[in-house]
Amino acid sequence: MLIVETILKPDQFGGIGLFSATLLPKGTLIWIHNPIVDIAVTPEQYDALPPTFQALLDKHAYPRDLDVDDGVLEYNADNARFMNHSSQPNTYQDDHCRIFTARDVQPGEELTCDYLSFDPRCDLSWVKEPAPNLGAGRRQAAAD
Repeated sequence: MLIVETILKPDQFGGIGLFSATLLPKGTLIWIHNPIVDIAVTPEQYDALPPTFQALLDKHAYPRDLDVDDGVLEYNADNARFMNHSSQPNTYQDDHCRIFTARDVQPGEELTCDYLSFDPRCDLSWVKEPAPNLGAGRRQAAAD
């Protein structure tokens, strides 16, 4: 669940991105897990959903736990699902699944994350930037 003010607007590639509404100093906590907003979907639940919602999950959900391959997906019901991938993200996830800013983020700047940090099987063939630095955003220390 996002805990900072954000806005959605077109990104530089013609899609939708998540942008900061305020200055976020380096180390700002921006996302915490909340089971009311961050919904776990089991394989059985997924199979019972209509194809239109399955397609939404296919685009916006990710494996719930890297260490447990149980097929459970997590879907962010808030605007966090619009955070785009970057091989040089301005956020990182810690060992407690919290997301922080990796550097100062200016108002109006897009918030990005490394998809491979929470889904190492993610297909990034569609990415329109240089090849990712594998694991660059994975559990980075708060102090660089």
